[in-house]
Amino acid sequence: MISSLAWIPAGVADPKPKKYELSKAEQELIQMLEKQNITTTPTETKKLPIISTDDANALPADLRMDEYSDDDDENNNAAIAGSAVGNLLMNNRMLEDVMDEEARRHEEEEEEEEDDDDDDDELEDVMDEEARRHEEEEEEEEDDDDDDEEQQQQRQQIHPKLNKKKAGENGDDNDEHSDGDDSDDDDDDLADIPDTREYTPIDVEGLQAMGFSHVGSNSATYMGDDGADNADDGSDADDVNISADDALLVAAKTEEDFASLEVFVYEQKTGNLFVHHDIPLPAFPLCLAHGDVSPSGTAGNFCAVGTFNPGIEVWNLDVLNALEPSCVLGGEDTTMADDLMRYNMMNGPQKGMQHDYSSSHGKNGLKPGSHVDAIMALSWNTVHRQVIASGSADCTVKLWDITKESNAGTFHHHKDKVQAVAWHPQEGTLLATGSYDRTVALLDARGSADSIKKVKIPADCEAIAWDPHNNQYLTAASEDGTVKCWDVRKFSTSTPVWSFVANEYGGVSDISYNPSVPGMMVTCSTDKTIQIYDVKNVAEASKTPVACGSKDMNVGKLYTVSFYPSSPFLLACAGSGHDLALWDMTHESAIQNKFGSRVVVGAAQSQQKHKQRGGDNTMEGDDDENANASNADFEAMMSNSGNDNSNSNKVPDLKKNKGGGSSSKKKRGGGNKKKKAHKVR
Repeated sequence: MISSLAWIPAGVADPKPKKYELSKAEQELIQMLEKQNITTTPTETKKLPIISTDDANALPADLRMDEYSDDDDENNNAAIAGSAVGNLLMNNRMLEDVMDEEARRHEEEEEEEEDDDDDDDELEDVMDEEARRHEEEEEEEEDDDDDDEEQQQQRQQIHPKLNKKKAGENGDDNDEHSDGDDSDDDDDDLADIPDTREYTPIDVEGLQAMGFSHVGSNSATYMGDDGADNADDGSDADDVNISADDALLVAAKTEEDFASLEVFVYEQKTGNLFVHHDIPLPAFPLCLAHGDVSPSGTAGNFCAVGTFNPGIEVWNLDVLNALEPSCVLGGEDTTMADDLMRYNMMNGPQKGMQHDYSSSHGKNGLKPGSHVDAIMALSWNTVHRQVIASGSADCTVKLWDITKESNAGTFHHHKDKVQAVAWHPQEGTLLATGSYDRTVALLDARGSADSIKKVKIPADCEAIAWDPHNNQYLTAASEDGTVKCWDVRKFSTSTPVWSFVANEYGGVSDISYNPSVPGMMVTCSTDKTIQIYDVKNVAEASKTPVACGSKDMNVGKLYTVSFYPSSPFLLACAGSGHDLALWDMTHESAIQNKFGSRVVVGAAQSQQKHKQRGGDNTMEGDDDENANASNADFEAMMSNSGNDNSNSNKVPDLKKNKGGGSSSKKKRGGGNKKKKAHKVR
């Protein structure tokens, strides 16, 4: 189901959207860290020492060539070339493996030394045995001097074995070495033995050219072709970038247990409609409003969303993977949790720490000045662009200053749920509201509750709209299908300038005026159709609007409809189905014959210029000086709303209410671009 939609005027969206954005809490934390001179730079990569190819001894043991004789120049050159190859094939990761291998070899050498110690112990045992036998021989010599020759022969047989143990030799020994001479140690010196091995010449430069290392002339090939990566990045950028001819709109969508904001792109040249990116929501959305001012007061592309929760979330539509809203107006008070998190991150958790937040907390765990029930209607002021009006199921209408993220006023003039709110397109302090108490009200945001004017309607109000070409006319649609229009200059008389039944059986869900074609109005209904009416000069002729055609959009019961402000004949609608339907009436001959000659050239541009002038234009009958004074008064009222978040001198305060309905939060995450099939009529 798509409960609401809003077009994004051309030129408002960033043509190159960002992927991520720091949240307000993260920005505040960074500022706190900067004040305390705490750097949060990433850990530097540990760099291993560079091994020089000029010093062969600097290589690991398994790559050294120094165990061989270096007397021969050819052998020496081969060793240097081998070390160069070793350095060529090693990067940081391989060098770590080599170091581990060196440590393992060191352990093996220690084990070999322990084995040599065992051999020494065995040798000592043999020597002890020899000493014992020598003593026995001396005793035998005293007993029998005749056996001297035989004992001498026995000693000659034992001494060669001892010499063999000490020298570590495996060959046979002659009797001439039995005297214990250490001359056998000279055999270990291999300096005099020539090395007859042959070495294959190694082309180090050739290996570099083949890409065997990240060091060399072709480092880009080893690490990845930067040109190819840039080409892929460019392709992805083309997919997410917004062109000047693209028409954008945002829709509040619900599918089973998942709710989201979907930003659509309609390519007017090709007729392709797809989802550019989506933003998961914590609760089912009921209404939304588009604005161009950020919480910091800068220009941007933002959408305020009303859900079953009492808070109003403001999302940045120029961020593809938004995880948190830019700000939340009202709703659950998380001040204690946020402050505690910042304190713990800066100072570490402290047991028994207590803070007094009673002065800043509202009732029912909500922020001061918050709604206490679901948000059913939203309207973003186009003159005072930091102001948002909201209507709620708690029967109140509230004004919000997005730059202060606080409530600036509360009205209690309705006795039932507030279904519709709409700011005047040029008079920035005039607000119209519609309710289920079957009344439509007109109020001045600077005035008191006594100045509010009301008129009765035959059924619950479903939608209200101002005529952008005759801004003194206010139109309201009710549940029974009746559509009425009043001249607000004569609003107190309660007499409409025209009234008719647009749809007797399906009722009227929403109404919309074409901002580029005077007198063109459409209504949508739960009977799945759109009705087109001509209301030009109807009031002056005391007639009823003329029906010019209808169309079944085939997307289920229709709940919302809107004209694109930057194109004269492009319309979007949605409802109980899962799809969004567009109707491009450029090639509809009947519509072009009726309304084609009325297109106002540069209507959207003139409205934008009016915004840049600050909304100096006034309603018919007012002079410029009074208008400027009234706008200044309204700005002063908004800026002096104070910490109590209410305009106590002008409007009533928030009354005590019981808790409202809400839904559980869903997991938030970013949405990748995905193409879908949607209806384009």
